[in-house]
Amino acid sequence: MDARVRSCLAPLLTVLLSTASALVGTLPAEAQNVGRVGAVNQSATGTPPGNSSRMLAIGNNVVHKERIQTTASGSTQILFPDTSTLNVGRNSNIVIDEYVYDPNAGTGKMVATVGKGVLRFVGGQISHTAGVTINTPVATLGIRGGVATVVYPITAAYASADANIAGCKGELIVGHVGSSTVKNSAGSVNVRPGFATCVTGPNDPIPEPFRVSDALLAQIMADLRSKPGQSGGAVDLPTDSMASRQGYGISTLPDPTHPPGTDPLGYVSIFDGGNEIAKNKAQTGQTQQAPQPNTNPGGGGCTLYCC
Repeated sequence: MDARVRSCLAPLLTVLLSTASALVGTLPAEAQNVGRVGAVNQSATGTPPGNSSRMLAIGNNVVHKERIQTTASGSTQILFPDTSTLNVGRNSNIVIDEYVYDPNAGTGKMVATVGKGVLRFVGGQISHTAGVTINTPVATLGIRGGVATVVYPITAAYASADANIAGCKGELIVGHVGSSTVKNSAGSVNVRPGFATCVTGPNDPIPEPFRVSDALLAQIMADLRSKPGQSGGAVDLPTDSMASRQGYGISTLPDPTHPPGTDPLGYVSIFDGGNEIAKNKAQTGQTQQAPQPNTNPGGGGCTLYCC
């Protein structure tokens, strides 16, 4: 190669290599992705560390330490590789502090923090091994093999729904499936499926769990479900004819309380996980009901995403 050509190419190559190195350093590592948005309806944002907020859309990646926020009309669902699910209700603010999962070993760890709002965790593989930790300013919730709901802080609507939390202003924990343990500096309490407790402060004793009432479950679902008429931003709601054209066949929904088109994102099935179990255990007429056999030893009898 001519000496003059080499002298021209050398500086150019140096610039290209330095530019490429800088770009690699600024690109987010694939390992930072901890989950994906499975549903969103309507206004929900994600704020990755060091970046500006973005509107969440179905299929978006969620990264390590990303802050998820919803408005008074917003809700979203985050799906994780181990099939765990976080359902985030209205007026919520949460952070995925840590998520590690080894699919080969089936082990991992998840930690999330609730700044405010309503969060339902539906357990996947991780919840059957090391467990899952959900923090609030007043207590820490550990979940193993199941489904649990966290509300922080307890609003007037929740306090009026159940006399057991009428004077509680802190955190509400509801156990639906599996084992849930709430603790703070004053001690710890196990919350059985169908029961709930509240924590007023980080140094306050945790009350013994009480049976979940229908009114309390209804208030939780009011904050987790999408509002009537919401469609997750879809311009055209899915219909049977649209599904047929895509080769999925004709679908029928026999449930008259949720006719076709009223729940286009499947929020009934997504967010109801554990509700029927908790409701059955809450009925005063069923307090003496004999325990049912566990048909899924690994998942505490659950039939949703936690299995």
